[in-house]
Amino acid sequence: MWKILGNIIEMCVYSTVYLIIVLVVLKIVGAMFSTEFEKKISEDGNVGLAIICACLFIGIAILLSAVVK
Repeated sequence: MWKILGNIIEMCVYSTVYLIIVLVVLKIVGAMFSTEFEKKISEDGNVGLAIICACLFIGIAILLSAVVK
């Protein structure tokens, strides 16, 4: 019982850290390219930029999963 609860808490902590890192990286990349990702994806419907952002998120997730193991 306690092991399951510990695993759930650990998963929540790692997911929170992942979300914080993703938001920071998104703001850094947005500042480098001087563009607003959210506006271009949602209002302009830029699918290519959405795919690039998704690849960025997947890459960070792979790196973080390697660190967790």
